[in-house]
Amino acid sequence: MKTLKVSFISLAIWFLGILFLILGAISLFLVGIFHRGSFLDRLLKWWCRLIVFSSGIRVAVKGLEHIDRHKQYVVMMNHVNMFDGMLLYGRLPGKARGIEEESHFKWPVYGWLIGHLGNVPINRKSGRQALESLRKAGEYMRRRKDFSFIILPEGTRTPNGKLQKLKKGGFLLAMESGLEILPVVQVGSYEIKKKIHWLIRPGRVELIFEKPIPTEGITRASIPQLIDAVNEVFHKYVK
Repeated sequence: MKTLKVSFISLAIWFLGILFLILGAISLFLVGIFHRGSFLDRLLKWWCRLIVFSSGIRVAVKGLEHIDRHKQYVVMMNHVNMFDGMLLYGRLPGKARGIEEESHFKWPVYGWLIGHLGNVPINRKSGRQALESLRKAGEYMRRRKDFSFIILPEGTRTPNGKLQKLKKGGFLLAMESGLEILPVVQVGSYEIKKKIHWLIRPGRVELIFEKPIPTEGITRASIPQLIDAVNEVFHKYVK
């Protein structure tokens, strides 16, 4: 009986999520024709929060005092499930764009939306193309000084709830841009939606914004030290 209840709730969430995804994407596209500034981003944040809320996810946010709303950051968060981008962007102060797996841009509706908003596709199977994506991300950040950039440095969603090895691409971007890294940790998301299963179990997530990590003086040779610093923050909450 319990399994049947969870399945029914999951089906209802999927239905609502897809409905809000389609309606939201169309609305954002239409608004984006006439508005490309703060109004569009406020609408985007509202839409992200709506998707998360309608999925039965309740969010507790900590550490906002660590963020200077007038600064750009390279924002890094642990990668758990399909809600990660919406969970983070709905609560992140200020505006940001991100790097997303190239295949996501081929998804119906969602791929169309993220391309329209200016996210950068990355092909993780090709080192050369991945570096080209990072170059484009760097250009975007230099051109749009009011935007931060979001990267999930594990690259793929965790299969077991544990933290995976952090890839160095995002750290190279932080080094070359000279921007501080803003570590964000989510706790509780794995119990809500696992990578290997379609079921969604409503629950509570803690979203913790930690103190920014400076990149001044970092060279390619000292990138491992920067990775260790972010790893240390993540491992305070995720094993």
